Amino acid sequence: MNVILYHTLSTLISPLMALGFFICSRFTRHKREHLAEHFGAMPASPADKETVWLHALSLGEVVAAGPVLKEIRTLRPEARLVVSVTTDSGYEGAEQHLPMADLVVFHPLDCWPFTHRALDAINPGVFVLTDTGFWPGLLALLKQRNIPAALFNGRISRRSLRRYKMLGPLARSLLGFFDLLCMQDGDGREAAIALGADPERVLVLGDPKYDAVTPLSEDERAALRQKLKIRDKVPVWVAGSTHAGEEEIVLSVYRALKARDADLVLILAPRRRERVAEVASLLTMRGVPFTLRSRIGEDAGLNEDVILVDTMGELAQLYSIASAAFVGNSLLSPGGGHSLIEPLSYALPVLHGPFIDNVRHVAGPLKEAGLAHPVETPAEMQETLQKLLWAPADGERAERARALLKEYQGASRCMAEHILKLWASGNR
Repeated sequence: MNVILYHTLSTLISPLMALGFFICSRFTRHKREHLAEHFGAMPASPADKETVWLHALSLGEVVAAGPVLKEIRTLRPEARLVVSVTTDSGYEGAEQHLPMADLVVFHPLDCWPFTHRALDAINPGVFVLTDTGFWPGLLALLKQRNIPAALFNGRISRRSLRRYKMLGPLARSLLGFFDLLCMQDGDGREAAIALGADPERVLVLGDPKYDAVTPLSEDERAALRQKLKIRDKVPVWVAGSTHAGEEEIVLSVYRALKARDADLVLILAPRRRERVAEVASLLTMRGVPFTLRSRIGEDAGLNEDVILVDTMGELAQLYSIASAAFVGNSLLSPGGGHSLIEPLSYALPVLHGPFIDNVRHVAGPLKEAGLAHPVETPAEMQETLQKLLWAPADGERAERARALLKEYQGASRCMAEHILKLWASGNR
């Protein structure tokens, strides 16, 4: 990778980037208040504080980062923890789920003037990136400044591997910026090495999301049912993290299932809150009565068939009152899937579609344990749910779920220890 050329080009286009982003920010909620952060204007780190800078792209990465940052805080309580995000949902999630962070900011645009300014202000002792959202300009600057960089919870799907291979030497350069690559599974490690990563720097440490689960107690689950005005023993189907095109399929299946049990409640949670109005229009057009989650008050009863989730950060808890779950971004190509771990924490039978490259490392063990149910068509989804929604409680399934969680927990501590070791060694 020609770093000088990249920095030169990014500097030349930075005024246009700033202008375009400024105009776009007028139509967003958080970026108006935090616009300067995108241009590298960050609160400066105190001179007497050592700083860990962790970047978590959006809400999913924020959830994964929580247990790792908690371990770092325990091991190095004096460290300053700075978290950057890219999306509005990531920012809200970081404020809600990362109380141990000293500062939450939006990540600077990857133009030399902005990343240079941000690095001067934050002055990190180590930079940690979640997943594989690479920022070439920033990574190159970290290398130039001898600031160690680590990737944690890394994953390279089959589809991504094909794309990275098309980049040729550029992919090797990007991976070469990292001093440590912590991958979710062996397939990710093999993919990183195939792209040119140094095998000695690539470790398999697992998925920290297993450490993030905090299941509700029976009393808390009963209280949540009461809060949502859902009577005891009424079956509940949670369709979580759905994407465009999946809601139509879910609603067609739901209507068919209602013929068996008119009391069946569907809790529908689109992945992006920005799509709530779109999904609400779909429900209205289909003639399906629904209630927005935010409008279920203490006195209002639930008279509709569907609860449409327009709040943030509740999905993991909503799984606790479900009889079965479906996790979206998996039915339609290209998909990729979303976390199956939250339903697992309640031993829920969980359905997903065939397009799950991003969560295959979780889906495989769940299927082997009889906890995950792949479906490809609406007919398969309906048939599977008919078997699961009204099935009696399965103590054996609950035991398998607990055993699986226990088997895969502990990645966060390992990651935190490796990150701090890298920081201390100044591995350059």
